[in-house]
Amino acid sequence: MIKRNFLVVFLLAFFSGWSQQPAVIKLQDEKLHARAREWPYPVNGITVPTNAPALLWPATNGEKMVFPMESGSTVPQDPNIGNVRYQVMLAADKQFTKGLIKSGVQAWAVYPLHQALKPGRWYWKYAYTRKGSGKWTWSTVYDFVVDAKYARQKVSPSINQVLQRNEGPHPHLWNLYATGEALYENNRDNPEAKQLIAFAKKRIGEPLPEERPVRQIDTAGKKGRELDGLMDRMYHGFGDMVGNPVRNLCIAYYLTKDKRFIEDAKLRAMNLVRMDPDKHWATRSDFNNGAVLEALGWFYDMGYDYISPDEKELFKKAMVKRARRIYDHLPNRFEVHVCDNHVWQITLRNLAIGTVALLGEVPEAREWFTYMYEVWSARFPVLGTTDGGWREGNGYFSVNFRSIIYLSQLFGDFSGMDYFRLPWMQNIPYYLIYSFPPSGTSTAYGDQWEDLRNGIDPAYALFAEALTYKLNNEFLNRYVQQIKGAHPEFFNGTDDYLFFRLLNYKPGRKPKTGSRDELPGSRSFNDIGLAAMTDAFTKTGGQLFSYLISNPFGASGHGHAGQNAITVNYKGKTILGATGYYSQFSDRHNLLDYRNTRAYCTILADSMSQRIGEEGYGWLPRSISGNRIQYALGDASNAYGDIKSEFWLNRFDQLHLKPDAANGFGDPGVTLYRRHMLQLEGGYIVLYDELEAKKPVKWTTQFHAPFYTIIAGKTDDAGRQNFEVKTGMGNVTASVFAATPLQMTVHDQFAEPAVNWMKLTEGGKLRQYTNQWHVGITSLPEQRFRFLTVIRIKEGIAEAVKTVSDVHGLIQVQAGAWNIQVQLNGARPAALQVSDGDACFNYGDLQVHFAGRKINPQLRGGSMLLEKQGSRITRQEVADETPDVVKYDRK
Repeated sequence: MIKRNFLVVFLLAFFSGWSQQPAVIKLQDEKLHARAREWPYPVNGITVPTNAPALLWPATNGEKMVFPMESGSTVPQDPNIGNVRYQVMLAADKQFTKGLIKSGVQAWAVYPLHQALKPGRWYWKYAYTRKGSGKWTWSTVYDFVVDAKYARQKVSPSINQVLQRNEGPHPHLWNLYATGEALYENNRDNPEAKQLIAFAKKRIGEPLPEERPVRQIDTAGKKGRELDGLMDRMYHGFGDMVGNPVRNLCIAYYLTKDKRFIEDAKLRAMNLVRMDPDKHWATRSDFNNGAVLEALGWFYDMGYDYISPDEKELFKKAMVKRARRIYDHLPNRFEVHVCDNHVWQITLRNLAIGTVALLGEVPEAREWFTYMYEVWSARFPVLGTTDGGWREGNGYFSVNFRSIIYLSQLFGDFSGMDYFRLPWMQNIPYYLIYSFPPSGTSTAYGDQWEDLRNGIDPAYALFAEALTYKLNNEFLNRYVQQIKGAHPEFFNGTDDYLFFRLLNYKPGRKPKTGSRDELPGSRSFNDIGLAAMTDAFTKTGGQLFSYLISNPFGASGHGHAGQNAITVNYKGKTILGATGYYSQFSDRHNLLDYRNTRAYCTILADSMSQRIGEEGYGWLPRSISGNRIQYALGDASNAYGDIKSEFWLNRFDQLHLKPDAANGFGDPGVTLYRRHMLQLEGGYIVLYDELEAKKPVKWTTQFHAPFYTIIAGKTDDAGRQNFEVKTGMGNVTASVFAATPLQMTVHDQFAEPAVNWMKLTEGGKLRQYTNQWHVGITSLPEQRFRFLTVIRIKEGIAEAVKTVSDVHGLIQVQAGAWNIQVQLNGARPAALQVSDGDACFNYGDLQVHFAGRKINPQLRGGSMLLEKQGSRITRQEVADETPDVVKYDRK
């Protein structure tokens, strides 16, 4: 494997000649992230970005590699997965004689190194055996390099060190045995502490909860998967409803030392002990079972001195039963999965809190904690790497917030590591600021994105505020300050992050804030494939945010088949973006519309969707942040083809559907789809699509208005189509150009109707799934094709986009002050140039004349931005650069 770095930035006025460096990278990988790990890491002599990498390898059943499914999957699991054991050897030579490190026998397929390695080349291998067989099978020998520049990195302690210093007297949680008195003293005058105490007082003496549905749903005549879904829905949230009061009463006790709180917590905890998940649906689901386990953990640990020996046995029996319902399905499965959502979101936190409470009490707790600590050390953050982003979109990001905050605190308390200093954590503020601005809406991508259509909600507000207690980021502090100004009601309750704030509270705390005009006009999060552009961070301030999405993780989990999709938000509303409704993870509407490429502002090829699954991936090769022009390039060339993921094929089978051409799936033979996106000063967005296939196909560029109406405009000529979005917030129009005739269809129908069969509610009322507006603009069959789209978002009447000239497909368009030259003839080399008197973007071999000079690009096939800054010209020129997963972790 060769590490590539093709980013080149020039701040010079003139260059001549072409660079020999290649500008375009074409990835051939079938997938970049496997659903379950398929290859070991690190390998092929790569230089790892750390001095203590985690060693990862595929799971086996003791005989061959297997691909275990996540929790809740109906795909049969290999029965031998739980009977496998592993060991690892690492050394500074191939013979494994120098600096030898050898693991013990373990049941999981990760081995994080808790010691700094000396700079140089290292060799490693792993072995597996079927439990009890005594016969070990060794892998081939792999190698990697440790760079001396990482020598000073802090390394996490070994699990033995962690356990030795934490298996003392109760309470174990949150380091309260050592810091409980400080928690009490620090918060004596804290208004939030007083608010929690007052809230908890009202709970004392309230009737104990019974195992009854949270909501009533008619299940008459329902059976199988539909009945299970409705039953889960009826009891969804029951675990938190009965568990949170126990937690709050325990916290109130530590804030006051008033026994009334812990005694009432005991009554409620004993009531939970009597609930049996095998006998009643109320606490049977993974979330409800986990929530009850966590609540029991809070009380058993923090109220330990108030439990008799006989009662302790009852607690331990109930907690072990619930913990095993989670843990027994984890080793040799969970750790190799790209993201087992329910575990990372919620039940890992539940199990960790319950386990920590039982350390030193039951023998299994040591194994459970060891497993979680090792997986956390090896895999966190699971759906990001360093850029701060979350690959499934912001709709489901919030489901992970409590675990991100509390597990980082818990494992940090135990290990002495500050997990909030990880690069990913340090970059979360920028992801929040760009992907979900405080006065705007979000990126319109992934499951449940539409729940954020009205802007920032309490979950994001409180998560961001919690982060300010650990991250010294002035922009994050301003972000939270702005939210508090607009939504003070979000910060007045006894929310799930209150205890975290109490733990980290410092009297007199006054975070410094940074100015938003110090931020660049765009930022790319390449690891998760999101480019964000805005005019809001200028001194004058604007209200336009636009996004380009091209996800290296593919369309898996809660992510969607929307590679190279765009979203346009204006004045806090989504003008153009995805459509459809999330009623269930994989019902007919979800698979045939909502999760499908049909629902996104991107390209269909012969009316076929991109692949659902990890194989349907995209990536962001380039981006440039300028003063008046923002730019990003997305590559979805690998996104199309037949669905191959066994997990998703099984989902189709459950619905008796076939992922064939009749349902909009198949292989149209796409070999190239690169989308250039520019946001220009003045409210213009430009898209330039390069499209190629193995055979002529009909290319359809789609745009959707999930909350507004689309109206077809007049057709100027055969190669141009126009439409308008009626928003009541200004003038939103778009023109789509091509070298050959186009046909436009505007309608308000889903490919598959949205039905609220799960009886989801909003504001106490049943959710209404209304139709939404769509426009598709389709070419004649072409093997090589280009689209140019110019979108205008303006107050009042926008200037008409005019075609100035058209010579053999090289057209010139005037959009306000911006002159756009573009090559639309697919038989000629692609080219795009956008300029006014003060800025010029160029891609391709068009001559560049700027500020009275002829300027030659330095990189053939690269992208260049020139801008005037006073008397000088700044020049940024970029070529393709791969995301980290390609640099460090590929076959």
